[in-house]
Amino acid sequence: MTSAFSSRRLALLAALASTVWLAACGGGGGSDAGSTNVRALNLTTDLASIDLYTGETKRFSAVNTDTLAPSISFEANTYTLNVKRAGDGATLLTGSYALSKDQNYTAVVWGRETALRLSTLPENENTADIAAGNSRLRFFNATTDTGAVDVFITAPAADLGETLATRSNLASGSLSGFSDLSQGTYRLRVTGVGDPNDVRLDIPAITLKDKGYATLVLTAGASGVLVNGTLIEQQGAVTTLKNTKARMRVVASVNSGGNVNVAVGGRTLAGGLRSPSVGPYTLVDAGTAVDLTVRVNGGVVTSGDRSFVAGTDYTLLTYGPATTPEVAVLTDDNRLPTAATRVKVRLLHAAAGTDPLTLSIDYLALASDIVAGTVSPFATTNSNSSVRIDVNSAAGVTSLFSATGVNLQGQSVYTVLMLGGNVVGGVETPTGVIRKER
Repeated sequence: MTSAFSSRRLALLAALASTVWLAACGGGGGSDAGSTNVRALNLTTDLASIDLYTGETKRFSAVNTDTLAPSISFEANTYTLNVKRAGDGATLLTGSYALSKDQNYTAVVWGRETALRLSTLPENENTADIAAGNSRLRFFNATTDTGAVDVFITAPAADLGETLATRSNLASGSLSGFSDLSQGTYRLRVTGVGDPNDVRLDIPAITLKDKGYATLVLTAGASGVLVNGTLIEQQGAVTTLKNTKARMRVVASVNSGGNVNVAVGGRTLAGGLRSPSVGPYTLVDAGTAVDLTVRVNGGVVTSGDRSFVAGTDYTLLTYGPATTPEVAVLTDDNRLPTAATRVKVRLLHAAAGTDPLTLSIDYLALASDIVAGTVSPFATTNSNSSVRIDVNSAAGVTSLFSATGVNLQGQSVYTVLMLGGNVVGGVETPTGVIRKER
C-alpha cells in the first residue's frame, strides 16, 4: 500500500526540519531581495495563546492552542524569532531562523512552556511530481516527552501485529521524508516502537487528497505517553486529530489480601486483582461523565460518574481495611526527563495504618511526609547503575523497605510503591515495589 519516496531535496529538507531548534546557519540575508510567506500554528501543551515576533516586531498576535494563523508576507531574511505568552513581555523561546525568498513556511510552536520548540516546516513541494490518484504524507514527532513511535496509516480493520509501520521508529523532534500513498480515507494509529499493543493514538478516519502534500504532526498528551495529531495540508487546511482516550491502572492495596474489581465506562479494567498488586496501564474512554465502579471482595465501594482528561494517565488506588476500603484517583505525570542522564522518581503510599513515609536514594531524602492514599511529586536525580533505595516511616527506626544495587536508567520514570494487603505471621506488613513506568 505504501512505498517510501525519497529524493536528495526531500532528504535535505527533512534533515533541516528534524533539528529540534531548526536554527539557521546562513542564507536568506538582508541583501537577498524578495519576500517570504509564513503562517503560525500553536501546538503547545500548556500555552493557551502565544505571540510570535521577528526581532522586536510582532508578526502573529494571540495565536490560540490548535489554531492556525493565516500566512503573511514580509522580507526574506535571517531572523531572530521570539515566542511569548500572548500579551506578556517575557520571551519564552528565541532562536535564529532563515526564511528564504519565494518560499512558504508553517511555523509550528510546540512543547510545554518550560521546554518550548519552534519548527519552520517548508511547504513548497511541486504537486506535479505526484501521480494522479496518489498523495504524499510526511510525519513530524513534535514531542520531547513521548519518545520514538511507530505510525500506521491503514485500512480500518488492519491488524497492526501483521502490518508494517508506514513510518517506524520516528524519534522525538524528527521530521520524516514523504511517503507515497493512494488518495483516500485511512485509519491512523500511533504505537510505541515495536509494540503494536502500545497504542498511543487511534483516529478512525483521516483523508489524504489527490495529488496533495501533507504533514502529520504528533504532539504529547498531558502525561507524556498518549499523543495527539494534527494534519497540515501544504499551504492548506489544518485538521486537529485529538486523542479521546486516557490511560488508567489499578493498584490493589486492601488489607488482608483484598480482591479489587474495577469497571470504567462499563468495561472491566481489573477483575479480582488480589492485594498487593499493581496492574498495567490500560486505555479508557476520556470524558466528563465516565462511569466508575469499584468493588472490594464483591461489595461496591464507589460507583458513579467521574471526569478523565484525554491524554492523561491515572492510578486508581484502592487501599485500607477490607471492611472500609478507600479509593483515590491519582494523576500520573509520566513525561520523560529532558536530559538523557536524569531520572524521575516518586513515592506512592498505599499502606493504610502506616505513618507518613520518606523515600531516600543513597541516604538522601527525595520525598518526605507522604501520607497514605497520596503520591509525592516527582524528584529528579542523576541516573546510576547501582543505588540504594529506602522507605522509612516517621515513627520507625528501621526501613520498611530497602533495595540495593538498583539500576536507575537515564531518561526514565520510576515509582516506588508501598502497598498493603500482605499478612506475615498474622500481622499486616507493608510491601515495597519499584515500578519502571517508562
